Amino acid sequence: MMDDDLPKCLQDWGGRLRGSEKNNRILVTLILMLSMGLFFYSFSKKSALAIENSQGIEISAEIIDPLSRVGKGIVMEDEEEKNIPILEKTKEEPNSLEESILKLVAGYPIEEMAESISKQDGKVAAFLVAIAKKESAWGKHTPKKNGKKCFNYWGYRGSENQTESGYSCFDSPEHAVAVVGERIQKLVNQGLNTPEKMLVWKCGSTCAGHDPAGVRKWVSDVSLYVNKLN
Repeated sequence: MMDDDLPKCLQDWGGRLRGSEKNNRILVTLILMLSMGLFFYSFSKKSALAIENSQGIEISAEIIDPLSRVGKGIVMEDEEEKNIPILEKTKEEPNSLEESILKLVAGYPIEEMAESISKQDGKVAAFLVAIAKKESAWGKHTPKKNGKKCFNYWGYRGSENQTESGYSCFDSPEHAVAVVGERIQKLVNQGLNTPEKMLVWKCGSTCAGHDPAGVRKWVSDVSLYVNKLN
């Protein structure tokens, strides 16, 4: 059946349908073209950003991640913060016990005993240095036997090779430190760990009969050097 054979109203309706189909095809085509245009525009924009970034151009954090505006997402370093030098904390290394002893007794005969003394317990080493200062001025005044130096800087009276006055005469500085250090260690272990308690070294079992001023002076002088090394 030809269109001319249809009633006029149907002919008009069919024309409208054909017109609508044509318009729809045009609309779809326009939408597709617009979508493709947006796609290629977006792709070209990202490529441009990538090229710029590869050339070392700084990109704002807001472009990469909009959440950075509210303190979220990628955090870019502030330019000033990047230029602040990092300072490493330094701490002066404490001197070893031997170095401390050497600085204290430099120039005195006891200097040659510094290494041996430093190998003793810290408290014992401090008493060895302090008592030697009080009893012999760090080795300037020391007993001798047959004209031989005894290395006894502490007024120590023991069974080892006694002099006529009863002081021990040692074979070497190391021998002296070993014997006297062992004796002081035993006293410290018994609780005589302060200069006041260590008065037994000067007085024996009691300081009765000793000059009170001399006793106080002994404690004061020994305390001074014990504190320097502790």
